[in-house]
Amino acid sequence: MAIDQTNLGQQITALMEEIENDSDIPSEGAINRVVVIVEVVGQDGDEQSFNLRVNSSASPHVSVGFLEVAKQIQLKTMGLA
Repeated sequence: MAIDQTNLGQQITALMEEIENDSDIPSEGAINRVVVIVEVVGQDGDEQSFNLRVNSSASPHVSVGFLEVAKQIQLKTMGLA
């Protein structure tokens, strides 16, 4: 059974558009390291079939640092930091 990857593609597309439209990122910039976190649940949303996958092109200690920065960004977005 193949998993529908539509949502993942849409999320990556939106992120790339955000990056391309960010005036703080130089146009000659290049994507370097990438950390991807994907939640997979059963079709019925059953928590028993919950899986979280993390893949990174960075070394483990750098990935942990990225995750900590991402956490702080999310908390700030939520008004909690």
